[in-house]
Amino acid sequence: MNKNERRRFLKLGAKTMTGAGLALGANPMWTLAQAAESNFYDGADYRALVCVYLDGGSDGFNLMVPMGTAEYNEYRQSRQELAIGRDRLLNLSTVSGSNGQLGFNSSAEPLYNLYQENRLAMISNVGNLIVPTTAGEYEDKAVPLPAQLFSHSDQEIQWQQLQGRGRGEQGWGAAAAKHLATYQERDYLTSVSLAGSNYWQTGSGQRPFAMKETGLLEFAGLNPHNEWEQPRAEAYRRVMKLQQEHLFASAYADVQNRALRITAELGAVLHTNGAIITEPPAENSLAAQLNQVAQLIAARGQLGMRRQIFYVRMKGFDVHDHQLQKEPWLFSELANAMAYFQESLDQIGEADNVTTFTASDFGRSLTGNGDGTDHGWGNHMMVMGSAVKGGDVYGTMPRMGVDGPDAIQNGRVVPTLSSAQYAATLLRWMGLPEDELHVVLPTLANFQTSDLGFFNS
Repeated sequence: MNKNERRRFLKLGAKTMTGAGLALGANPMWTLAQAAESNFYDGADYRALVCVYLDGGSDGFNLMVPMGTAEYNEYRQSRQELAIGRDRLLNLSTVSGSNGQLGFNSSAEPLYNLYQENRLAMISNVGNLIVPTTAGEYEDKAVPLPAQLFSHSDQEIQWQQLQGRGRGEQGWGAAAAKHLATYQERDYLTSVSLAGSNYWQTGSGQRPFAMKETGLLEFAGLNPHNEWEQPRAEAYRRVMKLQQEHLFASAYADVQNRALRITAELGAVLHTNGAIITEPPAENSLAAQLNQVAQLIAARGQLGMRRQIFYVRMKGFDVHDHQLQKEPWLFSELANAMAYFQESLDQIGEADNVTTFTASDFGRSLTGNGDGTDHGWGNHMMVMGSAVKGGDVYGTMPRMGVDGPDAIQNGRVVPTLSSAQYAATLLRWMGLPEDELHVVLPTLANFQTSDLGFFNS
């Protein structure tokens, strides 16, 4: 094999690492040693968090709407032609009634049904904050604010890292996964992404195990079941098993061989368990991603997993135009995907062990721009699962007046709950210790309440 051929061969091999979705962290040998020394858990105590990221800034203010006469009129005056008509709102009862009469967008009726079953909770007016902030304090610049408010890229980083004013070194998912990975038979599966790279699961030396909505990423050009690629795949495997004299070549071969083993193992497990889960709704990318999450969760006993975090993503929420046409479809696809996932968890007996939550760059402005809305700040989020104390709204519904006490320029609503409080409640349910919570979420100490109370226990 000449130099050029060898270079091309190694380049092809490099693609297999990416194809396997291999996540080794900063020190692969430490990762393997940790697995070898762990007391493998029997899997009786399992919990998973699933982040559904709504890309572009979802419009929670058209998902959950105030229905009291004065409150609805204020909302309608702000939203004008973009307001949801009363005939399209489903009555949303609450436990305390402190938020008044509320309505839920009928385009997302499957989620409304889960709310009625006490398996979905609404988290009202949550967003990126460093300290508790009022509209007046924002206008007077009297408090520290997140960097580059209303910018997609910056607020996506803020939501997924929650490290303070600026950009940090790791996401709060990555920081939690580093702690939760201890004593798991396959710690590289602690953090899994079905939607590529993201800031939530990425940190120094950390990255999620990558998959796609159709399953494992494929080995480029090395499919052993393809007549044309089989000889190349066999040759590559033989080369990787040769004794290597150079340290770099030896380490490279170790990583490649591990990638091959992992892909073969997971492929077999997913193939075995795939038939026990109902097929996802057609033409629904989010549902297809969640189908793969359900298959991995179904295999958690076989894989020796105790704690896992998953990331899925739905695009299209940046509705600057054609909002009236886009929004019903967006809410419908989101609702059908999340309801399908919950049904799948029921099917495999994991409904009590998995909590799904939504996150997004920010909410939308109360005022329209003619055919849509612009970037906002506060937003309504959802938490779903049998462990959730559902059928209620947590937090305080904001006033929907453009000139009201909760709005700033262009009808942007100031959050009353911090994303850090939201994240802390989720991570505490996962079992992250209190002292670790404040390391993962450094702004949490600035808020009086660190548990929003939306779990049964």
